[in-house]
Amino acid sequence: MESDFCQDAVKVFKALSDPTRYEIVRMLVCSGELGCQDFEFVFHKSKPAMSHHYRVLVNAGLLVNRKDGLRVYYRLERRQLDRFMPQFYKVHCGDGLRRAD
Repeated sequence: MESDFCQDAVKVFKALSDPTRYEIVRMLVCSGELGCQDFEFVFHKSKPAMSHHYRVLVNAGLLVNRKDGLRVYYRLERRQLDRFMPQFYKVHCGDGLRRAD
C-alpha cells in the first residue's frame, strides 16, 4: 500500500516532468502571482493546451488560482513544492532575491 506522501510525490514529479509546467512553476516561484495572459504571452500555446497544464499543476497541489472578472491568476502553493523540492527556490531565484509570497 502506497502512502499519501508517495502518491503526492508521483503527482508532483509527473506534473513537473513537462517543460512547460516546470517553467510555469519556475516563473511563479520567482514572481509570486501571474495571470493566464502572462503565460500565454511566454508560451504561445492555445488556451486549451494551457488550461491542461494549469489543471495538472492544480491537481498536483502545486498551484492555486483566483478569478478577477474574466481574468484568472495563479500562484504557487509553496508548501507542496517545498515538501518535495525544498531547494527549488534557491536554485531558480538565487540567494540574494526575496522569495515571492
